[in-house]
Amino acid sequence: SWGAAGPLSALGLSSPPHLIIATGCVYGRDVGVWSSLVNSLEALAGPETLVLLTHGLGAAPGVYSLRGDFYELAAASFDPPTRLPQHALHPEHRGCQVHALVRRSAGQAP
Repeated sequence: SWGAAGPLSALGLSSPPHLIIATGCVYGRDVGVWSSLVNSLEALAGPETLVLLTHGLGAAPGVYSLRGDFYELAAASFDPPTRLPQHALHPEHRGCQVHALVRRSAGQAP
């Protein structure tokens, strides 16, 4: 579950993955759930990890604008999110958005 201790070892990983893909996980209005998700992403992502988050029509308030509580929580550890261009998506999935996150460099202020 989001926020659980030791996610790398729980997944059988000895080092951070190069890619994390999460879909359908930033919905509703429960800041506690988003905080747990950010904690898990912080624990899993290393300096070379690309985090891709996909959001459908029910995404949490502000997410489509790359703002809102989830991205405010993530800002402490991740650079500002980047939205992949809609034309890069398959035509049947252009109603979704794909956002990319990378870890903030050590010592870099938010």
